[in-house]
Amino acid sequence: MTGVEKAPGESIEIYVERTSSGNSQFYIPGTANILVSILQHDGCEVLSYNRTEMVKAIKNNLPDLAIVNSDLASVMQKNLHYRHLLSFKNLVSSDAGKLSGSLVVVRKGSDFKDLESIAGLRIGRLDSSRMAGWMSAVGEVTARGYSAKDFFRRVQSYPNDDALIEALIKGDIAAAILQGCHYERFPESLRKELLPIEPRTFPESRCISTSELYPAWSIMAAPWLPEPLEERIIAKLKNERTTLDFGEWTDPSSLRDVHAMLKRSDSELIEEFEPESWSSILWKIRYPVLFVLAALLVLFIHDRLVVRAVNRQTTLVQDALKKQWAMERKVEAWERTRIVSIMSSMVAHEVKQPLTVIENYTQSLLSRQEKSGEPVPAETMKFALNKIEQSVHKAIEIIEHVRAYSKNRPLEFKPTDVSLLLQKILTDFRLKNPKVGVETSIQPGLIIAADNFELSVCFMNILKNAVQAMESLSTPEIKVSASLNEDGIVKVTVTDNGRGLSEQEIERLRYPLQTSKEEGLSLGLSIVKAIAERHRGSIRMVPAQPRGLSVIVLLGKPLEAASQTKA
Repeated sequence: MTGVEKAPGESIEIYVERTSSGNSQFYIPGTANILVSILQHDGCEVLSYNRTEMVKAIKNNLPDLAIVNSDLASVMQKNLHYRHLLSFKNLVSSDAGKLSGSLVVVRKGSDFKDLESIAGLRIGRLDSSRMAGWMSAVGEVTARGYSAKDFFRRVQSYPNDDALIEALIKGDIAAAILQGCHYERFPESLRKELLPIEPRTFPESRCISTSELYPAWSIMAAPWLPEPLEERIIAKLKNERTTLDFGEWTDPSSLRDVHAMLKRSDSELIEEFEPESWSSILWKIRYPVLFVLAALLVLFIHDRLVVRAVNRQTTLVQDALKKQWAMERKVEAWERTRIVSIMSSMVAHEVKQPLTVIENYTQSLLSRQEKSGEPVPAETMKFALNKIEQSVHKAIEIIEHVRAYSKNRPLEFKPTDVSLLLQKILTDFRLKNPKVGVETSIQPGLIIAADNFELSVCFMNILKNAVQAMESLSTPEIKVSASLNEDGIVKVTVTDNGRGLSEQEIERLRYPLQTSKEEGLSLGLSIVKAIAERHRGSIRMVPAQPRGLSVIVLLGKPLEAASQTKA
């Protein structure tokens, strides 16, 4: 808009940023009145706005003259090409460029000694604060490498100094941000209750400040305003006496540091007044646009090539389908090899139990014979030999089972009542573990196609692990439930009240030879997993509430459903 002049007879618009604290509430309106007297022959209109209204008004209609704080003045100069006519210098400063600052104070005796100690805490400020008492404080913390949003994430605004200091004394806020030179105006008794944070002195000012000092108020002229009129305004305000009680208008101070501070602090003013042109937008997105065009070209070529390749691949797929059956047979062989490995480990793991029974009954007979010196009664001998015979058959059964795997003989799945099998196993379990309380909820008639021996091994291993998990408890308890879910899957859940396992420990048990026990290789879990998978099922473990572990075994479709599927 540089070079555009006002039309003859058109009044000059003056925007004044409204202020309600400090001496500026007196000399800023007074300065506006002086401008009116200077421009009375030209005609003028004065409009007063708060900061939010001022930004909106400037964006909608650029004024001829503006009396604003230096932060807004720096943006108008940088982005709207306004000329900086004058800066205000008050009585406590010798330089208009070193005037506006912020002093952070806390209660005397508090633990806060520097700016870093109040980061993120509740901090108070004045509603009317601009450069002094707010932006200069923001500039100080961002200069130290902090994010303004993180440092001042809990800011409370107050209408005046009295309310602000009262909140600080009461402990409602940890610190207060004062405008420059406000602290020096407080009574001596009040200053004794306050402690300035990192107070700095400047040769240009008689007031202490926590932040760097910046220009305060500025008068800005639109680029189309005639230079003779600007010169008349400058000459009049420089010699004006009505503002001497507060300060004077002097040559304009540099606003470069103010604008740099706004950029560093990611000020909203920068975003408001830096609109992007279409050419700059297109220039910024040139690479994504080129990439999209190139991608579209590649996709088009790819589509043509795919159509040609589909015909060739159709023939290859048909050949691959013919080879699939052979590959499935190989996969079955690999799976059998894996299960044979697991079942081989089961020999050492499972045969130990019947051998222990044989050893116990044998030692018991020998001990009784040695102590009494008389033959063991026939009834006792018969009972012990029956138990030994049963254990021998059980060991042979385990060994034969593994041999069947090694000879590649498939298991014979027969109709098996999981409900009756569980009742039988639990009856034997109660006899061997009388101290363990067992609670059951088993739905009758859960019949599936299964291997009775493998399922017995599966459930006994789960119960054995549960007992080991509850060894340190005075009242160990196990809950066993079995039911048919909505998908026709038999669900068996065994829950103990032991110490349980963490999510990390459960995750480790997914891998071979990992265990939470001090001894053992977790072969029992591997066996259970293999058996569940062979029965078209799976196993998972979840922490129980309020404590313990639940082992959930899912077994394949019921016998009737399976037969219907085959039909």
